[in-house]
Amino acid sequence: MRLRKDRPARSLGLRWKITAVLLSLAALWGFAAWVTVQDGVDLLQTSEVDDTAGRPTKTLITALQDERRLSLVHLGNPKAGRAQELTAQRARTDQTIEQWRRKSAQAPGRVIRHIAETRRRLETLDRVRGAIDIRSASAADAAREFNSTIDAAFGILAVNADVDDNDTAADARGLIALTRARELLSREDAFLAGVLAQGRFGTGDVARWTQTVGVSRQSMDEATAQLAPGDQARLQEFISSPAYTGLRATEDRLLAAKGRSAARPNLTAAQWQVTTRTVMAQLDKMIDIGGDAVVKRAQPGAYGVIARLAIVAGLGAAAVLFSIVLALTTARSLLAQLRRLRLAADDLADNRLPAVMQRLSHGEKVDVAAEAPGLRFGDDEIGQVGQAFNRVQIQAIQAAVGQAEQRLGFRETLQNLAQRSQVLIAQQRSVIDRMERRKDLARDEIADLYETDELNTRIQRYLENVLLLSGGQPSRGVRRPIDLFDAIRIALGQVEGYHRVKVRQPARRFWLSGRAIDVTRLLAELIENGLTYSGPDTQVEIDVQETSNGVAITIEDKGLGLSEEQLAEYNQMLSRPPGFENFPTRLGLFVVAYIGQRHGVHTTLKRSAFGGVLAVTLLPFELFETAEQDVPAAVTGPVNLTPRDGYDGAVAVLPHNRTSTAALRAVPPIEALDAFAPQAVVQDQTRVEAPRQEPAPGVPAPAGPEEPADAADGFTPHGLPVRQPQQSLNPALRDEPAGEAEQAESDDRTPEQALRIMGAFQRGTQAGREAAARPADEHTDAPAAPDREAGTEL
Repeated sequence: MRLRKDRPARSLGLRWKITAVLLSLAALWGFAAWVTVQDGVDLLQTSEVDDTAGRPTKTLITALQDERRLSLVHLGNPKAGRAQELTAQRARTDQTIEQWRRKSAQAPGRVIRHIAETRRRLETLDRVRGAIDIRSASAADAAREFNSTIDAAFGILAVNADVDDNDTAADARGLIALTRARELLSREDAFLAGVLAQGRFGTGDVARWTQTVGVSRQSMDEATAQLAPGDQARLQEFISSPAYTGLRATEDRLLAAKGRSAARPNLTAAQWQVTTRTVMAQLDKMIDIGGDAVVKRAQPGAYGVIARLAIVAGLGAAAVLFSIVLALTTARSLLAQLRRLRLAADDLADNRLPAVMQRLSHGEKVDVAAEAPGLRFGDDEIGQVGQAFNRVQIQAIQAAVGQAEQRLGFRETLQNLAQRSQVLIAQQRSVIDRMERRKDLARDEIADLYETDELNTRIQRYLENVLLLSGGQPSRGVRRPIDLFDAIRIALGQVEGYHRVKVRQPARRFWLSGRAIDVTRLLAELIENGLTYSGPDTQVEIDVQETSNGVAITIEDKGLGLSEEQLAEYNQMLSRPPGFENFPTRLGLFVVAYIGQRHGVHTTLKRSAFGGVLAVTLLPFELFETAEQDVPAAVTGPVNLTPRDGYDGAVAVLPHNRTSTAALRAVPPIEALDAFAPQAVVQDQTRVEAPRQEPAPGVPAPAGPEEPADAADGFTPHGLPVRQPQQSLNPALRDEPAGEAEQAESDDRTPEQALRIMGAFQRGTQAGREAAARPADEHTDAPAAPDREAGTEL
């Protein structure tokens, strides 16, 4: 089954649609009013049309009929002495034409087209006269030209009778029929006058004469049938008059003649002229009387039409005005309700729902009824839409509350799991601390123990990241500032492969405030990304420089780098970290962005000159302390690194091979590290140690249970500070020290006991790593092996 495609939404608003409906209604009313007005206008214009076109045209037709008769007489006998009479008639005809042109120019309505046609025919009159004068035209041709001009003039009379009032139109058509009958009688008169001037009927003249008489009589009968009763009575009286009966008798006598008398009519031109003139004069008088009567009858009808127009137009105008008022008020009401709906929807989407989500994210309780008050829109269709919107906003806020509670529960679950894991990590670290104090471990066992301690530190950092991203507090600040260089060393101690990192010691010391201790984890994430996504035979370089806006730490690797699109995407995320609902796959960069947002630290990724990635982290000056009383006395002096430590005067290098114990002893104790790394197992949130160094080949390591001679200096045989448990606690909270007997018992463990302890510890840590490996593959961007493909460095 094929589904119909949705039609595109119309762009016309409600106002325009209502306006279109109103305009259509107004146009319909205007058309009805115009039709009604047209009827009245036509009737009122009957008198005007009769004065400007009707009567002048009738006078023009009479003048043309007289000139036609004289022209045919002149063509029948040029020597009859009628040329001067013809010339005088032509002058009267020209004068009549001029008057007709002036008056017809003022004629209104549809008659103008027929007036133009008559004007065109009158322009040929001079040509016809010339042909008659030189006798180049026959009587039939001359009569045909005059007949055509008169027929065009009759079109004007026909239009004058075309009115919308049926009675008036019928009376006018009857008068036009009578006028047409008079024209046919005039043609009969002109034809016979020409024959009489010639003295005989020519070839075919008898037949034409017979036809002309028949047509004239038929037209008179038709006109009698079409006239109004009053006009018809006058016409019947005229037909019974001696003049008309004498005309018909003369016609009958000529039609009955045969032989020689038929060729030469027994009738003089004067007798025929007297007979026809009397009849046509009476017909003209009758036509004028009938025309005046039609005009008088048309005026009351016109006034009636105007009255009907006033009523219809008034009622129509009232209906249109009522419709306009009703449409406008309805549209205003609809628009007001729709505007309330739109404002309510905008307020829900832009203000209330985000505010509810923000309050829910802060852990506040939200009253759904108070946050989604019902809006009243009435009981009509818009009101039903408003009620549906009320239900929608309640459901939306309830859904937001439910999602927020679900998200909060998920975060609390993550925090709980992370905190439980931290407890286990702290317990594991306690076990590692006890094992580090043993004196009966072999060198390879000590190396494995240190490696386990490093894994424990990285796991602790991952758990702190989970706490941070789930809204918890992964670490607490310390009371005293630490050297920024030592903070970088702390970050190095939290990553794998720190021996590949090359650190350039800053020109002077910067004391990082204790409240920004989690900046070390920010640096650790960036360092770990650089190490993970670069080759194992390359180095990651770290440089510290002071700028006008803060202290810049640059971390540059020599990996395959990122594309411009990836750099833009990651920089966007670093500047504006997404919410927990849009959790990114790059967990490390998200931690960097989140910590940077908390402390105002700006991190930017660029393409390095080696093709890798250059991460620039700008720490604002607000994160540093400069007062002398805030600087620990134990770290006021420079860090004494020797060439044996990999320091060549400009760059501090953490070598791959662990240096000798004696060399590491040259590094003075850094009490600032102990200040924010409490030794209490459960309270320890961030493990901050300098990277352990493995003894170099050729440097003898302490063997057997014998303690090194310099153990009293506070360092292990590998140069690390010896932890003093519970040193950061209040003396009242510290546990009683174990007795000498217990210490002796602990020191007198057999090798088999130590082997069992280490085996159990190894199995426990192995299980922990396997359990942590599964979520790590999904939520962290620090895999075990670097991806050497382009665009996967971070």
